[in-house]
Amino acid sequence: MFRPFTPPATAHRFVRAPQQQNAQAHRRWDAPGVSSNTNGGNYDATLRENDPYISRANRQSFDKQRAVEQLTRGAYKWRDWNQNNKTEISYSFLGHGFDEYQKQDARRSIQSWGDVANLAFTENGGQAEGRLTFRLSDEPGARGAYPGPYHDSGDTTYNPGFLARHVMTHEIGHTLGLTHPGHYDASGKWSHSDRVYAQDSKAHTVMSYFLAEDSGKRMGVIPNAPMMDDISAIQQNYGANYQTRRENNTYGFNSNTARDYYSLSSHLDAATFCIWDGAGIDTLDVSGYDTNQVINLKAGSFSDVGHGRGSVSIARGVTLENAIGGSGHDALIGNDENNRLTGGGGADRLRGGRGADSFVYNHASDSTPQNPDEIMDFTSGSDKIDVTQALRSVGLYSLSVVSAWSAKAGEALLTYDERSGMGSVSIDLNGNGRADLFIKTHGQVRPSDLVPYRAGGVTTPSLPPLTTTRAQPRVSNPVAEPRFIFNSARDSSFFNARLLTDFTTGTDSIDLRGVEKEANTRLTLVEAFTGRIGDTRVTYNPQSGRYFIAIDLTGNRTTDFLMKSTQLIRPKDIIVH
Repeated sequence: MFRPFTPPATAHRFVRAPQQQNAQAHRRWDAPGVSSNTNGGNYDATLRENDPYISRANRQSFDKQRAVEQLTRGAYKWRDWNQNNKTEISYSFLGHGFDEYQKQDARRSIQSWGDVANLAFTENGGQAEGRLTFRLSDEPGARGAYPGPYHDSGDTTYNPGFLARHVMTHEIGHTLGLTHPGHYDASGKWSHSDRVYAQDSKAHTVMSYFLAEDSGKRMGVIPNAPMMDDISAIQQNYGANYQTRRENNTYGFNSNTARDYYSLSSHLDAATFCIWDGAGIDTLDVSGYDTNQVINLKAGSFSDVGHGRGSVSIARGVTLENAIGGSGHDALIGNDENNRLTGGGGADRLRGGRGADSFVYNHASDSTPQNPDEIMDFTSGSDKIDVTQALRSVGLYSLSVVSAWSAKAGEALLTYDERSGMGSVSIDLNGNGRADLFIKTHGQVRPSDLVPYRAGGVTTPSLPPLTTTRAQPRVSNPVAEPRFIFNSARDSSFFNARLLTDFTTGTDSIDLRGVEKEANTRLTLVEAFTGRIGDTRVTYNPQSGRYFIAIDLTGNRTTDFLMKSTQLIRPKDIIVH
């Protein structure tokens, strides 16, 4: 049953849309280095050196809380009287002024608000907790009435010249309770002096009168759907809709979102949107552009996509896992999840961040000796470099790590300089003894970090965590004399590992005392290499069905001694001093 609302204490029930103005574009940018909890640009300084556009805005910067307060300061909202966590709103078109195309635009604008908040819209519905109407008017501009008990609460009116989609989205925002970011409206005079904080622009909220350029950004088109601060504000009023797009979704090119503002089909398209997503493994795909882009997967961040600057953002609280760049020199920035970053063509810079990240290469042209990619934070044992598609593009299915070219297709050379911390991956895809795919890395890349590896060849599977908690591998009274004796790390090295096929745990034993003596150290069982000489891991890889003994004899967290077995090996099977 619909119940009456208590009138808000404030007046000003109608808000007019601004008349068209040629607002001067001031080239500004949010202060660099702002965390993802704010509306700042959230740029990584190491990826955008000497950026000529970044400068501290000449207005104060508002964080999420203050920006939301600006948009909800009127305390207007429809109430969820039946307490089903979904505010139900009936909408209708009054008169005969709207044609079907215009009605469809209005429905899409309504849908964009329902996607992000717990709102249920029904056309020509019966009893509801809120109302929304559309009608034409001879008055200039457009206006929307705030929620309330008045006969015209929830009404929107439009001059026929103001039926643009973004205008409808703006006016619907008013009918849901959002105000302008500042104390201005089209019923009186307004100017740039009314803009009191840096994020009062359409790059942050569709409720603003000011262009994206006023906050140092560039969009090309006015957004048709809620932007970052709109999403935060409407969710504060009605709750977040986490049922939206819970499957695996792609935003941008190759979009499967069924939302036109999230879909790109041409390099001429202007990417202008803020991503809201409920769940799934999701991707931001901007592969159709040839400009130098900055793609940032952090929640609350802005990206330079296509010809825009800060034109694409990710709403607060949203997790996007994957990014695909274009053919320019892009910068890709991951988040704390397990990201999959594909730079595409050009000399790209990629930073995975925390998490086990994969850096993906589909073609030799993705990273060439002339224009190599640079992976800024590679972590061996956690991150991966996936060249599966690059290999398959030339008919290869495996990769061999070698110390020198032998003119065989599919060979890889790995380099690492301990002093500089810089490494590289070179891959010969054509068998001509030269690198076709070349990648620079900050951090060492080991054979097991490459995907795919060749089982039984010179590359080996990654070793899973240890499952025992024993502090020392020892056999005090072996059942029989040791069958497998190793006197040197060279007896079973990482690149020439010995494979045991007839080992019997509890009966056989593996004598590593000679390895200890040669290295003048004692072996210590660990779950992961710690940087201490003598660290020993005993692990099992379920994919290959093999057991491994891996020993770090140099203290650089790499495997120097490696032994494999098709049969079970336990720490108690190992003899040490």
